[in-house]
Parts: sequence; C-alpha cells; structure tokens
Amino acid sequence: MNRFSTLLAFLVLASSAYATPAACVTDTLSNYLTLPGASCTINSLTFTFDPNTAYTTSGTNLMPANQITVHPDMTPFNEGFTFNAPWHLTGPDLSMDSLIRFSVSGPDITDLELQFDGGFTGTGSTNVVENFCLGGPLSGCPAAFSGQIKVTNPPQGFSDHVFFAAASSVSVSKDIMLATGARGEILPTAFISDVTNNYSSAPEPLSFVLLGTGLLGLGLLRKRIKL
Repeated sequence: MNRFSTLLAFLVLASSAYATPAACVTDTLSNYLTLPGASCTINSLTFTFDPNTAYTTSGTNLMPANQITVHPDMTPFNEGFTFNAPWHLTGPDLSMDSLIRFSVSGPDITDLELQFDGGFTGTGSTNVVENFCLGGPLSGCPAAFSGQIKVTNPPQGFSDHVFFAAASSVSVSKDIMLATGARGEILPTAFISDVTNNYSSAPEPLSFVLLGTGLLGLGLLRKRIKL
C-alpha cells in the first residue's frame, strides 16, 4: 500500500471515530425513540434517548408518544427542546402523567431552565417536576450531584432555573402531571400546551481555534491587499 492510500485509510478511520449523530429535527417523540444510536445533536450538545426507558405514560388518560412533538431550540450556547402535546383533561377525578427521560452531553454545561404553559379551572392542577444528575445516570446519583426544579399552576410558577459547576453531561427525568380533582361549582379542567428545557453551555475550544484562525487569515489577507 502506498503512502497516499495509507493516509486516506487513516483519515477515513479518524473521521469515523469522530463522527457525530445527526442533527435533531422537529419530529414526534416516538420517532426520537428510534433515532440511530438513540442520539442527535443541537450545535455542540448531544441529546440521547434510551428507547427502553425514555418515555412512560400513566393515569386515567394516557398520552401516546406519537402525539408529543419535539421542537429543537438552536439558540447557540442555550440549546434545548420544547415538547408540545394535547395534554388536556375535562371532568372530575381525571389524571394524566407523561415521564420523559434523556441525557445531554457537551462542553461545560452550566445550568438548565424549565418552563411551561399550563392552566386549570376549579380543582384542576398542573405541574412539571424535573430531576437531574450531573455527570451520570439518575439511578444511584449521589446527593451532591443531583437536584430538582419544578413549575406549577397553581400556584403560578411558570419557570425555574438552576446553576451548577460545569458538567460534561446531565441526565434528566421530566414528569409532566395533570389532575382535575373532585367536581365543584366549576367544571374542573387542566391543560399543558408546552414544556421547554434549555441548557447553557460554553463554546468548545475548537470553536475558539477556528475563530482565531479565521481572524488571523482575514488580517493577513488585509495586510497583503495593502501591500
């Protein structure tokens, strides 16, 4: 094998070793559970959904995964997802629970934010509880690396935010819950139209290198033109 062929083979193997999953796109949660390698990327972050544990639903009313739409947020260094579904109950003594689990990995994740749009009438209630673990799976996560954020209505608390020491991965379990309670003077209802998660991250060192190289190249080009 000549040197050119050897170099070509090396480059092919190297590119395979560093291949990244496909970009995340707007799709149903059921299709996210069948992603090749169970992962997709938004900019520098990789989101992984274990098809065996990523979604469960329970309650008197169930929400199929194919009715939940996942919208990626491409905002640089504040990437995430918005989940939309017809989470809606009308009538007494009804409940609905959607549990979504996934992990996020990337350079220096420093915080996460949870928001939702939910309402109720009568004795209805809505809330989203998110447990997280820094640097590992939720199961058996040490207390020092675990935490919880929560949004509710009632009482009205539509967003929650937590900061932490930079981590290379975060595992989350998002529990979306609705209930209507007993019938009263007002027909009890509960609804959630969307739930949003965002993750702040630092730029990869390679990004700075490329930016610096580009600026240096522009400077040299400008100098050459002047000459």
